[in-house]
Amino acid sequence: MDNKSTVPVFFFIPDLTDFTKFMTSTEPIFANKVITVMLNKMAGANILTMNIAEIEGDAIFFYRKGRLPAVNKVAQQSKLIFETFNEVIATFKESDPENHEKYLSKDQLGVKIIIHHAYINIAKINGKVKLLGEDVILVHKLLKNSINLACYILLTDSYLEKLRNKKAVKNWFNWETLKRGKDKYEHFGVTYYSYIPLA
Repeated sequence: MDNKSTVPVFFFIPDLTDFTKFMTSTEPIFANKVITVMLNKMAGANILTMNIAEIEGDAIFFYRKGRLPAVNKVAQQSKLIFETFNEVIATFKESDPENHEKYLSKDQLGVKIIIHHAYINIAKINGKVKLLGEDVILVHKLLKNSINLACYILLTDSYLEKLRNKKAVKNWFNWETLKRGKDKYEHFGVTYYSYIPLA
């Protein structure tokens, strides 16, 4: 990629885990209502004033150009998304207890957050902003990884290496210690990352 035309971009992608299973095993009207409310609430819980590149069924592709936001702000944003997810589930427990008990009470849905940094191209195609580059493909691939948890934050090494204060991440909310992981993707090889389980 031509480095002269690339821009630094911070990616922040909340993605609903077990989405396909939820959509195919849940009463359709209720499933659509849950997902619509969830994505709307998450899109509105944007304290980092990020742009939305696209919404793909179960994921919101937030991005922000330029300097990285401060680690504590990224932590606050992550916490807010997780709290928003839990609040939406709780509202359905109150408004539709029968369907909640049947389709949501056993953690049938979860949320993961992918955080990445890259240099990409941004183009306007047919009046719409389009993100282009291999890292755009990579963040899509990272949504499918080997972490066997319903709720977590995944931080790529590309993001972590950009931080001036690398120790700051380990102190996020006094959450559990960062765990290490890796996955191999076609055309990309092995991608290393750290992740934080969310209870």
